[in-house]
Amino acid sequence: MPKKRADGEGTIRKRADGRWEARYTDTREIDPRKRQKSIINKSQKVVVEKLKVALAEIDDGVPLISKENPTVTEWFNLWVNEYAINNLRDTTFEAYRLNIQTYINPVIGSLKIKDLTGLHIQRLYNQAGASKDDGGFGLKPASIIKIKHILSGALKQAITNRLIRTNPLLETTPPKLENPDIRILKSEEKQQFTAVLPFFNTGNMFEVKLATGMRIGELCALDKVDIDRENKLIHITKSASRRKDKHTGEVGIKVGPPKTKHSVRKIPLLPSVEVILDRQEQLVEKFKSQTGDRWTPNTLVFPTDTGRIHALSGLRSSLGRILKRAGLPHMSLHALRHTYATNALNSGVAAQNVARLLGHKDGATTLKYYAHYINTEALAQLKELEEQNVKHLGLTADELSQVVNSNEIVLEKNSVAERIDEVISRAKNQSPKKGIDMVLQVCEDILCQSVNSLAVREKDMLLGALSQYTALKRHYAQQGNPVKAERPTQEERH
Repeated sequence: MPKKRADGEGTIRKRADGRWEARYTDTREIDPRKRQKSIINKSQKVVVEKLKVALAEIDDGVPLISKENPTVTEWFNLWVNEYAINNLRDTTFEAYRLNIQTYINPVIGSLKIKDLTGLHIQRLYNQAGASKDDGGFGLKPASIIKIKHILSGALKQAITNRLIRTNPLLETTPPKLENPDIRILKSEEKQQFTAVLPFFNTGNMFEVKLATGMRIGELCALDKVDIDRENKLIHITKSASRRKDKHTGEVGIKVGPPKTKHSVRKIPLLPSVEVILDRQEQLVEKFKSQTGDRWTPNTLVFPTDTGRIHALSGLRSSLGRILKRAGLPHMSLHALRHTYATNALNSGVAAQNVARLLGHKDGATTLKYYAHYINTEALAQLKELEEQNVKHLGLTADELSQVVNSNEIVLEKNSVAERIDEVISRAKNQSPKKGIDMVLQVCEDILCQSVNSLAVREKDMLLGALSQYTALKRHYAQQGNPVKAERPTQEERH
């Protein structure tokens, strides 16, 4: 007769059918009706060993698995909601959950976790990458690699929880990542882009993005206290995005830590950027007076015209309208960050320093994306990048002189500068077509006079304005669709 065990140690007996059964109480079960468990096997030794394992897990507080051999769907849903949730940001958690529901569960979700093999996962990769016409999901390699990361985390935890002995992921060959196809603004496109920014309320935000490489979420969350004018630094400590709370399911725009720990950084507050921030302060004051009681008090650097934080979808729409008015093809918000990084590298800034400015982990990460855009003959340093900012961002001499003390960068105030500054300021209140014509008319008037007496800086400013606004006018002419002479609508200002 089998030995009777003490309370909590379980009991073992031989059943009438010849098999051995161990019975024990699992105190981890919430439902008292489910606490009595059984282990049945034809081998007494196997039953004894399994009972030891079960009792040890109870003593060690190992999380309870509802089934000894759950399906992939059951296990992955449990893993993401119980194990992964505390280590993922809201946006990452939501991406994991959607990937599991959309791609993993439909293909391998019905399989038992112990029956899952490398071949099953390989077929998942292949189906994910196949075109929709061929019954696949049409995903790019980068998206399939994200699925691989999810599989890796869930299967490693399954091994820890003794659901499986080996990781079937090791038997697979995921697709190789290719160099990403990065879209950047070329020099002429940059001139077209910046020329129309003054006509939009988001123009200053996009100029700062183009001049600093900050992520759009970092710009949305940028607070006035983050701007250190005394030490000439911008502190990047947070980011904003529309996200679904992983605990409550509530959806809204939230401010939280930036993308990674490397994204917390300090970037130089260059004179050109400080000028744009001065413009933005004036614009915000204008918003306040126009909105009145509807204004939402805030300390954001780039609020909406009612004082709220920008939504990413609204900024995408605004960029689309700006590109259309500038006569440029569609591109993402990230293209401005790519343009900054490429300009910085081509201006001779070391890859490691560019990585710090962008919030990348290291220089290798930066070169991974931008190596094939680098001009190997570029030798100038950050000063040259600042000169490009001054040239392309449409800064006036008066604005620069207010924030820069160095004679090497300040543009001297002169009659040519005054005339061009004045017409650019007046042109902002006109339609793009009319504004362009106004600037070009003043430049032509100056050219009709003797230019031999002009200083070098005067000539440079004159030629810069001519080049920028002539290129924009030529592009409009090539389109064959003249821009209507009207002021931006309320929707466009957003």
